[in-house]
Amino acid sequence: MQLRSCCLLLCLSPTLFPTAYAADTSAIAEAGVKLTTSPYDASAKFRAVHIDTLDPHLQHVFEAARIEWLKVLATHNTTDGRGFFFQRDRSTLLTLRSFNSFTEYDALRAFRASVGTRIGPEGEKAGQQYDQGDVAITFPHNSEVWSRNEAFDYHAPGPALNEYTAGFMQMVLEHVRSDDYEAAWKEMRAALTTVKYPISRIGFFSMLGSGKQISVWLAPDRATFLGAGSPEEAVAKVLGKAKAHALLNRLKEAGSHVEISELVPRPELKSPE
Repeated sequence: MQLRSCCLLLCLSPTLFPTAYAADTSAIAEAGVKLTTSPYDASAKFRAVHIDTLDPHLQHVFEAARIEWLKVLATHNTTDGRGFFFQRDRSTLLTLRSFNSFTEYDALRAFRASVGTRIGPEGEKAGQQYDQGDVAITFPHNSEVWSRNEAFDYHAPGPALNEYTAGFMQMVLEHVRSDDYEAAWKEMRAALTTVKYPISRIGFFSMLGSGKQISVWLAPDRATFLGAGSPEEAVAKVLGKAKAHALLNRLKEAGSHVEISELVPRPELKSPE
């Protein structure tokens, strides 16, 4: 059963209710909960996702503050645990960070909250300077948790890619409203396998957040992605145009509120491991 959109303010938005949040994360730290999953482990069950929608005229301010903050982290041999940054279309940045349990997610919250302590005496000042980049943030600005959904994966021939290693991605978000979506996808995946379609796909579900199915098509670069042609064209080569059209209509009818966007890695902004 798919979980619909939830709003866990304290869990997902540490900037709200800061006193309660600080007390909560201190208790987690004292309990000795540890981070055990590598931050960019693509085999992990979950992703901590943060979405920064930026004013395009001020995006450079946000990015400059981030880069200066990373210099501080490097000097003190630590990390803030934010994750890997991706540019979504024009001026939205996504961050993803892997984890495997919600106990570990609590530990991640505590780890993020204690970054100033790890930096030391200059932590507060450095944090204030970093926060100056927030002038660029506009709506929507939120956090989600995505779970991996391998039922909607497709593995292309050749070297395996994931969200942390691909050079270019296309992300499709949609509400799934019918079980026929999965049945139709299985038929589509079989056709893609037959034709050896060169672009892989991985699936996620926004279990805390939008409640949408997320499909990410993975390519080594933009040119390879564009040169591969669309999945629809590939399916038509196997099933014929009429059957391919009918299959794609089933997928469309089983989903709604579809959003398609490009994702480009921004490794210069990512958190140190």
